[in-house]
Amino acid sequence: MSFIEIKKQIEDKVHRWYVLSVVPWQESLTIKNLQERVKKYELDNEIVDYLNPTVLETKFKTNGEKVMKEVKLYPWYVFVKSTMNDRVRYVIRNTPWVRLIVWAETHPVPLTEAEFLQIQKNIEEKNARADLVVPFRAWDIVVINDGDFAWMKWPIKEIDQEKWFAIVSIEILGRMTSVMIWFDKINLI
Repeated sequence: MSFIEIKKQIEDKVHRWYVLSVVPWQESLTIKNLQERVKKYELDNEIVDYLNPTVLETKFKTNGEKVMKEVKLYPWYVFVKSTMNDRVRYVIRNTPWVRLIVWAETHPVPLTEAEFLQIQKNIEEKNARADLVVPFRAWDIVVINDGDFAWMKWPIKEIDQEKWFAIVSIEILGRMTSVMIWFDKINLI
C-alpha cells in the first residue's frame, strides 16, 4: 500500500479488520482489556468487533475416554474490526498484552476482504474436520480393555477414523487374525 492509500484509508472511517500480535496465550485477556479500554475512552463507534477464532477438537485419552478440547486457530493473534486513526491506534497499542498492530512501515494495514474471507473459510474448514483426532496409528501396540482378549497387548494393523474402529492383529489358535475393535475398547500402552 502506498502512503496515499493508507492516508485515504485512515480518513475514510470504514471499519476494517486489523491483526494484533499479543503476548502468547493471553488472547482472551487481551480482548477483555481492549473492551474495557474502548468503554473508558468512549471508542464504541470506532472499535466494533473482536475475533479470536477457536475450534473444538475431539480427542481420546489413553484410557479410551473421549474429551472435547478448545484449540486456538491463530495463537498469539487477535483480530479487531475498527476504523484506524491516531487515537484508536494509541489506545490499541497501549493496551496491556498487545505487542503490536501488524502493519507495513509506520501505519497499520488492514486485512483485505479476500484475506478475511480466507480466514473465515479456514475457520469453517477446521470446525468441519475437527470432530475427531485419533491417538492411534498403524502398528501402535494397544491393550484391549473388554471381551475375551481383555488385557492382552496386540498391534494395530489399520485405522478407520470415520467409523471409529481399528483393525487389530490377534493370535487365535496359533494364527494371527485381524479383528475390528472400536476405539473405546482399546488403550495405548
